[in-house]
Amino acid sequence: MLLSPKPDLPPEVLRQHGQEELEHLRRRVGLWREDFLRQAPAGGGREWLFLVKEFHAEIDEWLYPYVRRLVETEHITAVEGAEFMDFCYQQVLVLAEHLGIVEGVPEGAGTATLPLIYK
Repeated sequence: MLLSPKPDLPPEVLRQHGQEELEHLRRRVGLWREDFLRQAPAGGGREWLFLVKEFHAEIDEWLYPYVRRLVETEHITAVEGAEFMDFCYQQVLVLAEHLGIVEGVPEGAGTATLPLIYK
């Protein structure tokens, strides 16, 4: 989707495009998570922390700027952007839990719980 600085589409069309894009991105993050889970042995421990860091970096490098731009162009609200980023970071925590680096990922865990991985 090409994002212009001032979209000339009606707000409801922008919002629809934004929601469709978030759904596509959710599926993409799920595919990334599954790929990392296939690479990581269950209970592998901290020696596999590099995979968690790589997944985290992918989200920060590729998704965060795009989601920020979706907010700036009013395709999604700031709240929707924050909720989506929390969803992404929760997937990082799922990988860390799979490796045994953290125990139990609370429902709704996200950005605020990432420090648990790196302590």
